[in-house]
Amino acid sequence: MTDELHQRLRTTMTEKPLTAQQVAQMMGIHRRTLSRRLKSEGTSFIQVADETRLSIAKQLLADTDMSMAQISTTLEFSEPAAFTHAFRRWTGTTPSAWRKEHRRRHVARNVQTALG
Repeated sequence: MTDELHQRLRTTMTEKPLTAQQVAQMMGIHRRTLSRRLKSEGTSFIQVADETRLSIAKQLLADTDMSMAQISTTLEFSEPAAFTHAFRRWTGTTPSAWRKEHRRRHVARNVQTALG
């Protein structure tokens, strides 16, 4: 259930965020049934939605030069500060610091690969 929910949210999240009710309807089940099934897997709709937002945020930070404001808007945060706050809560670091570290590691890996 969790994997299916991740997939559905990921394919729609950047276009329009979905509510638990909308996702349940798409899956042909009642919202409470969705909640019960997720709870039995040790998670919740909010947790899966946050994990999905984090995954998309990391991808955008790693693979694009989008500004924090653009990423914030894409992920439907009210403002860049809200995105930064959520990212810090999820990862313990800011999106800018994460991007910088990710790129540093990526360059280091490419150098190691080139040197053999």
